Amino acid sequence: MSGLFGVVHLDGRPVEGADLDRMSLALAHHGADGVAIRVSGPVGLGQRSRWFTPEDRLDRPALRSADGSRLLVADVRIDNRRELLADLEGQTDRGGGIPGETAQGGDAGLLLAAFDRWGEECVDHVVGVYAFALWDERERRLFLARSPIVAPALFYHEAPGLLAFATMPSGLLALPFVPRALNEAKLASVLAERGGVRDETLYRGILSLPTGHVLAAGPEGLKRRCFWQPDPKREIRFARDEEYVEAFRELFERVVSDHLRSASPVGAMMSGGLDSSAVSVTAARLLEKRGERLATFTEVPLEEFRGPVPEGRYADETPYVRAIAGTCRGLDLNLVRAEGRTFLDDADRLCRHLEHPFRNTSNRVWLEAILSAARDRGIAVLLDGMQGNLTLSWDGGGLLPGLLWRGRWGQAVREATAMARRGTARSPLQALVGRGLMPLLPEPVRRGVDRLRGRSPCGNTDSWRIYSAINPSFAVANGVTALASKESHACRFGPPPDTREIRCRALAGQDGGPYLSAFRSCFGIDLRSPTADVRIAEFCLALPEDQFLFDGVPRSLIRRAMAGRLPSMVLENRLRGLQAADWFERSTSVRGQIAVELERLERSELAQRVLDLERMRLLVERWPTAGGPVESLMVDYRYVLARGLMAGSFLLWFEAGGAGRTPGGG
Repeated sequence: MSGLFGVVHLDGRPVEGADLDRMSLALAHHGADGVAIRVSGPVGLGQRSRWFTPEDRLDRPALRSADGSRLLVADVRIDNRRELLADLEGQTDRGGGIPGETAQGGDAGLLLAAFDRWGEECVDHVVGVYAFALWDERERRLFLARSPIVAPALFYHEAPGLLAFATMPSGLLALPFVPRALNEAKLASVLAERGGVRDETLYRGILSLPTGHVLAAGPEGLKRRCFWQPDPKREIRFARDEEYVEAFRELFERVVSDHLRSASPVGAMMSGGLDSSAVSVTAARLLEKRGERLATFTEVPLEEFRGPVPEGRYADETPYVRAIAGTCRGLDLNLVRAEGRTFLDDADRLCRHLEHPFRNTSNRVWLEAILSAARDRGIAVLLDGMQGNLTLSWDGGGLLPGLLWRGRWGQAVREATAMARRGTARSPLQALVGRGLMPLLPEPVRRGVDRLRGRSPCGNTDSWRIYSAINPSFAVANGVTALASKESHACRFGPPPDTREIRCRALAGQDGGPYLSAFRSCFGIDLRSPTADVRIAEFCLALPEDQFLFDGVPRSLIRRAMAGRLPSMVLENRLRGLQAADWFERSTSVRGQIAVELERLERSELAQRVLDLERMRLLVERWPTAGGPVESLMVDYRYVLARGLMAGSFLLWFEAGGAGRTPGGG
């Protein structure tokens, strides 16, 4: 696992070695286990290594092919090593060849062998988490790739006759020919919680290669394509419902086992929910066979927390995780309260590593507390349950709309009746109308119904004015109103027959690569998500919707698969955990510090232009002394004020020379 960087002059001009040195220095905190820079004529590639698996030590950074024609820098963990080796050895039987040292070596060497065999189509054969760059001397072509769903970050800058890339923007901003300027249109869309152009970043002239994409740069120019496109019509069918559970269990255990490959002890972030607990108990069972235990880390509120909790939520995971630990012998439970921490702590350090505003400000507190606790125990790999709600614990929400859309009313009524019997709907009619018919209505009609029912206006085109600390003038000047209007005009009647396409788009579009790379560099921790593994995703996307909403029980697949492995208290729970439930108490404890931070922002010309500092000042001055309505507190203080302050920290960091002028540190 590494920090990658490079410059290629496609017009044949020689690369300046000093440029690679600048990039290496800017990315020094992304890997100190091994460093290599190779400059040859028009190409210069570099790599700063950080080791997480036993095989990482076997790879040389900046790896050359046996004939010297290809040069690879790769941040890679291959999870289908045995299948990939079997495929390569099968090619050997047909006249190819795979060196013995490749079979016994690291993942980068195996990736290079795969490229030697299949060329750019190697990404169709490799399963894992990766970002890599490969220079092909014969073709005079640079090839960049990122794995689907989960991948380390990879950014690039294009200019006439030139392409440069780096793990993080600072690596590119270290180059004298890359402008150091904010992309204000992207900044506005980020602050207003609007998507904008997917591959654009907060830095002008720097683009992000999306997950599941490849980019080839050669004499004919740049060509980018998406290589991970699951067939939304593919469907797995078994004769019996039990076979779906058996097939899932077998695959899930294999995937979790692959994610356990580590040179250090492995831990897990575990809540009382289904996703992370399923990962944890499965990992613990596998580790127990090796005589090892799994340390789990759970965020719990401050002991003095007595705040309000929204309906349908719970604040404290303790009863659930203790029940899990009581039924799984291989777990070492660690409850993390993050005493004395707030979201404002050491914001500059976070900016140096992430180079982007941290979005979920309150979650930063417990997440960094867990990462610190794991690091202190010598753990360098942490498992989590990210994206599980789109894969193994999908709730089957497309079943009723799909049945009604296809005219299968009898089956829809039976399922709605089962939901009422199970307590997952108030009545069959409520299930049919609220969960069956409502999703079929055009978007404007749904929003109108929500307004009549007094629900949050977050789907409205002007919701950014309510939920964001962005300066309205800055938002309008950068097209937020037009962008919000465009994104809200999804007025077609009804969804597709099932939810596969929607879930696939969500999996492909949620890119946590910068966070993955930032937490590695900041804490030396590799976060891994078995629930987002491409094999799990493709399997779950191909299952019938009725395997997720089964006999009135939502998220049924994982509940059935974990029967006997998770306690009934967890399997039967219908409430959702509230992350960082004590966020308001923590914020109140540093109200004075918040006022000081706001004064810093008020002295910044950039922050004045970007943020609604007047609104933020009023919120500080009118701070509730005894709490208040949960939704109002969340909107005003967790969303507007906290996110505004975090965005302000990023702006001050950038204004002071961050990203490009002052190389990051630990």
